[in-house]
Amino acid sequence: MPNDLPLEESYPHLREFSAFSIVINKESERGAVLVAATMIDDLLGRMILAFLVDHKDTSRLLDGFNAPLGTLSSRILGAFALGLLSETEYRECENIRKIRNVFAHNVHASFEDQKVKDICANLSYSAKDYGNVHVDARGQYTTGAVSLILHLTNRSVYASRRRLQHHDWPY
Repeated sequence: MPNDLPLEESYPHLREFSAFSIVINKESERGAVLVAATMIDDLLGRMILAFLVDHKDTSRLLDGFNAPLGTLSSRILGAFALGLLSETEYRECENIRKIRNVFAHNVHASFEDQKVKDICANLSYSAKDYGNVHVDARGQYTTGAVSLILHLTNRSVYASRRRLQHHDWPY
């Protein structure tokens, strides 16, 4: 029997993704890069928090002044080191971060820049050229970022099922 419910009701974890997918397609090049990287940053933070010991002070690792896991870079490495990202997801996050940095630190950045094109070409989850269809750097970035975000959208739920616990350790 087919499910007649809207996607967001059948799969509530996709509600935020649906809103994101509308926004990213309306954005400028810079906006698309920053919005996708921000979404990934947020998902990584939630994933790590869901995995770490449940304590009122744990969130200080992710938020606030000088939080050790307060940057996209540290969240990517932290999530990977905790086993929350696969090797491919880790590399994909790193490439998205590198592209984000180009756009964040260069007012004239564009998907036409060779450096950006080269990184986009290395996105594992991006759409590839096929037949007579050429996927440009923005298309590679958008499809790669969206695919990665879909991979990570519900990861915090799975991470919470393996949440770390305190133990009494022997001397």
